[in-house]
Amino acid sequence: MEANDTHSAPPTDDEVERVVAAGPHGAIAMAGVATLIVMAIWFGFYFVVFLPRGVVH
Repeated sequence: MEANDTHSAPPTDDEVERVVAAGPHGAIAMAGVATLIVMAIWFGFYFVVFLPRGVVH
């Protein structure tokens, strides 16, 4: 099956099963990297902004 072939037949059940069996490794990796970035930003704000202000009275 060519990547640029616009007139190809739909994928067979075997091809679909092969793709599904490979799993969503890229999506899981991207979600993990995004989570790490959000956590790093949160810790950055915590240590740079909130801690220097001290305890709220």
